Amino acid sequence: MSCAQPNRLHHHSLTPNSCLIGILLITRSSVGPTLTFHYPLRPRLESSALTRSNSPTTSSSSESSGEDDDADEGSRTTTTAPPGGATGGGAGYAASDTESRSRYHSGRSRHGGDDEEKSGKVKKKHGEYNHVLGFESDFLAGLLAPRMAAAKGRFEMSVDDVVFLGAPVHVRPDGLWRKRKKRRRKSEPDNGEEEEEEEGEAKENVADWNVAAEGDEQGENGETGLNHHHDGDADDERDDDGDTLKGSGTMNMFHVVFVLNPPELEYHFRVKEMFEYVVKRFSRALKYEQAKDGYVWREAEKISRMKDQAAQKDTSFGELWRQILEQSNLAYAISRIYSDISQSKIAHVLLNNSLGLSLQIPIVSEIAVLPTLTDPQVPGLPLTTANSFGDDETEGDVLLAKHFTLLFLEDVESILKEIAAEASESSASLAHFVKSVKPTLSFIQISQQCGIQLQDIQTLARHLVHWRKARAIPPIHQRDTYIVSPNADMKRLSSLIPLYAKTFPTLPALPVMLSLLSGKPKPYVTFIPTRDHRGAYLEILTWLIRYSLVTQLRNFAWVKIPIHVKMAVHKERQMQMSPQPPEPIEDDVDEKLEEESFVLEPSRASGIESAWLEMCTRHQPKDVKILFERMAKYLNGQHALEKIAIREGISRREVRRVLVAMESVLVYAKHW
Repeated sequence: MSCAQPNRLHHHSLTPNSCLIGILLITRSSVGPTLTFHYPLRPRLESSALTRSNSPTTSSSSESSGEDDDADEGSRTTTTAPPGGATGGGAGYAASDTESRSRYHSGRSRHGGDDEEKSGKVKKKHGEYNHVLGFESDFLAGLLAPRMAAAKGRFEMSVDDVVFLGAPVHVRPDGLWRKRKKRRRKSEPDNGEEEEEEEGEAKENVADWNVAAEGDEQGENGETGLNHHHDGDADDERDDDGDTLKGSGTMNMFHVVFVLNPPELEYHFRVKEMFEYVVKRFSRALKYEQAKDGYVWREAEKISRMKDQAAQKDTSFGELWRQILEQSNLAYAISRIYSDISQSKIAHVLLNNSLGLSLQIPIVSEIAVLPTLTDPQVPGLPLTTANSFGDDETEGDVLLAKHFTLLFLEDVESILKEIAAEASESSASLAHFVKSVKPTLSFIQISQQCGIQLQDIQTLARHLVHWRKARAIPPIHQRDTYIVSPNADMKRLSSLIPLYAKTFPTLPALPVMLSLLSGKPKPYVTFIPTRDHRGAYLEILTWLIRYSLVTQLRNFAWVKIPIHVKMAVHKERQMQMSPQPPEPIEDDVDEKLEEESFVLEPSRASGIESAWLEMCTRHQPKDVKILFERMAKYLNGQHALEKIAIREGISRREVRRVLVAMESVLVYAKHW
């Protein structure tokens, strides 16, 4: 019997891979759709998907994600483009079949664009690059500019191995980009619902990692809302109703399209995570800023003017793109998002000098089981079955478990410098929390020592984990057992040895410590020479865990009822029966008396199981009986025994005393 394991993740989710090859900005005005900007300058594909001479088949679909307030929620439509070159009309019509995908010929490369690009000739037309990814710019713009009826939240179009993914934003029929905030009559109470509806979609998951513990709006995954950096009087351009078309010119749609090249077996997973974590959130933020003061159209016009000027001056394309990135805030933001997301980093950008936006595709920070021979090997990932999220139903996966703590993945000094650089309202409380964190203290203990409310601590800790500054772990304790992680990346030792030596110059070398922890598992305290060395050796252990070289080896236990206990209970119950028993005793009293039995859930024991447990503790001291009843819920192979003391407020000595007293009915297993 072994301890229960969490469900194995999809093996491809262990390997960070955004599959991102480019980002396109499409705008549509009264003159038609335009490919306004794209990054990088010349998106490249490793495969030959877009360099084939034959016409490819493509599919295009749009599904409602409930984000567009102009869309009918819950619907799914399919859009297709006509087989000819798409011009001002954009991509065509809506089909009613909710699951079908129409296929058509794109007509790509009918003008030999790929050959010209390969030869290095830069062809200009009205200041625009004539071909992108093998498509003519005008044709690609029309293809990616769906009409309102055909675009309801999510746009997805596949061309061979390439996916065009976006969330088109259209101007509303009333000329606004977002719903007009309702005016509240004086007699009506101000419950904040209208404002929440107006601001909520932009605020969700728009933030930097420096967050407030109180009053911040949280998104669907617990990330914070919005971080504003006000510049001038941008908000003053709004009218009394909140949104105007000032600065919008004649633009009626914009569409930021992410171009992906996912492996065939990972298609749905990669596309879904890119849309949920990056595409949707970036589009929301741009919609918010466009509604506020025409930000997107203003940036698009700036880029177009620069293109026209470059065409007149015969400026090289590389120089033009450099100038655009220097002068256009939106173009630079797109380039940063591409660069960081394609490298599985967190993209931090500042839109319109007012809206701080952080985007990332969450990465797997730890694994519970070792990859099999057929799985991608990811050495260096922490290996543990410890669940860092709350056990209480009210906490779910939002708050980190109150009995966990944080292990910083960067030096505290560098984290504090970043916090100070932000200079936001939350800086002081966050810095105070970071200074108070010790990997040997749980969140509850930290709260008691530093005076910050526990829920605020859990919220702050969650954000630090989300922004990859820390990892949640069970508190480190000298009497716990630690081993060299089976998933440790030993190839890093050559670079880690000098770093370790610089950090701990007077203590045993890194190879020595790893050798000690590779032997027979025993409590870490046995490796500490004297009481005076305890602090230094705990710092070594913290360092080893930070670099995923070691992991905690924990104990799990089950209750196994011996045959003699079952027989004793059976005889006692028979003696208690009257000559004519009114009702038969339970199906399992008379069966399997000659076999040992496991009580798989002692805290929810059946009648006969409760009788067995009572018989097991009958001759134990009263305090042992009481403590055993409190500990019973942990004796099901699902909970590490090491967490009983801190969760139940029982000393480790008392826990050991109960386990020793009941050792005849306990079965143990060790696991990370």
